[in-house]
Amino acid sequence: MASEDKEDGKLLKKNKVAINAYMKYSGMGIQMALIITILSYAGLLLDNYLNTNPVFTAILSLSSVLLAMYVFIKGVLGENSKEKSSQNIENKS
Repeated sequence: MASEDKEDGKLLKKNKVAINAYMKYSGMGIQMALIITILSYAGLLLDNYLNTNPVFTAILSLSSVLLAMYVFIKGVLGENSKEKSSQNIENKS
């Protein structure tokens, strides 16, 4: 009976870790999509307001992709450094 409880606890912990990882990366994907959509739409608005060819749309669309990738990479690397520091603290104790 006690071993079943331990196994259930381990499964629950694994499921929580998987759900947290899924939520983290899906949130990053939504954030990237919003950055690209908002800046591309701003480029369209600027082009319509200034009566220009799709100059601002192209510039802001490319810039938004670069910005979204920067934010994504910064988020992933920041999370990895937090995990490493917490592992080092656990190993010391």
